[in-house]
Amino acid sequence: MKILLITDRTDAAIGLRLAGAETALVRNKADAEKAFDRALNDESVAILLITSEIEKMCKEKADAVRQAGRPLLSTVPDSDKASSISSAITDYIANAIGIKLD
Repeated sequence: MKILLITDRTDAAIGLRLAGAETALVRNKADAEKAFDRALNDESVAILLITSEIEKMCKEKADAVRQAGRPLLSTVPDSDKASSISSAITDYIANAIGIKLD
């Protein structure tokens, strides 16, 4: 079971890689949609994280994933919009899987 982040932010990708998550760094809507499709076809992806900007780019795909219920999808704030990004990501994961990570 993997955690995958789709982001357009290099700092978010690096941070989640250091935490052990896989990342897909995208530059435009077409790349983001391809990353979504790859994640949905990969049975080992249990948690799919996307940044706020990716959710704006791919609203329809994000809504479809949420309705399907697999993988678990959560939107994390972009680092320039979050006052405490380091704790925000941990809180999202804890809320999503019900386990607090220290």
